[in-house]
Amino acid sequence: MSVNKVVITNGLYQDKELRLLVSFDENDKPVDLINLDITKIGEVSMATVEKVLNDIDACIVKLDSGDKGFIENRKLKPESFVTRHSDKKLVCQADQFYVQIFQDRKGVKPYSCNFIAEITDENKNYNFINYYLDNYASKDSEVITDLIDLANNCDARIYEDENLSLWNVYGLTSLLDRATSKIVHLKSGANIIIEPTEAMTIIDVNSSKNYGKSTAMETNLEALKEIAHQLRLRSISGIIIVDLLKVSKSEEMQLLEFAKEAFKNDISIVNIHGFTNLGLLEITRSRCFSPFQII
Repeated sequence: MSVNKVVITNGLYQDKELRLLVSFDENDKPVDLINLDITKIGEVSMATVEKVLNDIDACIVKLDSGDKGFIENRKLKPESFVTRHSDKKLVCQADQFYVQIFQDRKGVKPYSCNFIAEITDENKNYNFINYYLDNYASKDSEVITDLIDLANNCDARIYEDENLSLWNVYGLTSLLDRATSKIVHLKSGANIIIEPTEAMTIIDVNSSKNYGKSTAMETNLEALKEIAHQLRLRSISGIIIVDLLKVSKSEEMQLLEFAKEAFKNDISIVNIHGFTNLGLLEITRSRCFSPFQII
């Protein structure tokens, strides 16, 4: 699933103004949906050590934005610290160095950070948009924005049509409606229901209007392809339990192989763990971006 186009714009949704980054593949199908007012991935900050966690060989830092960060000690290079208080210890309280956020925090947990040995003009103003384009977009992908203050920083084409907003050109209200709905309708008439919980995400596959028109196996294959798309679009991570339509044991093995293929181009690490004794498909997906939400 390659990213061929990136749209950066703002607009009103449910009476709230949002700044969004929305990417599309070669068929103009949405790939990633990111609320720019929430994510901080890619940002570079000065970090001051608040607490050294010797038991897990890591430390908690305070970023110059005021946020808390977490970094493993194995990533640190003391010779590149901005401020160092001991030549004998790897890291001490009040030591200072530069870090880059690589994973948004979950709940009250701190942001996960990587160490930066040197601050340069290139990374000083680095932000999520730069990070996304460098890591996930194709080298020749088109970047379009109507946010002038962001255009120069990401080498984007400026959209200037005053009669039709960029938000409406790409139908972002409709896209947000679909991305926040629990029900996803499939072309065959079947549907999937996505239910996030505190511990895991439950996905139920239903024949619905497709009942009797195609086999359970055909519906499951269609559903798995869409589930792979939805998990990335909604940035769903953690434990995912999928209740597919009942099929034979041999068909379950085919579904496992298909699922591995469907998820192979995901930007997160996805593990297909197999079927439980109750016939539920177990999947885990590593967290990359914050799940899409409206603040």
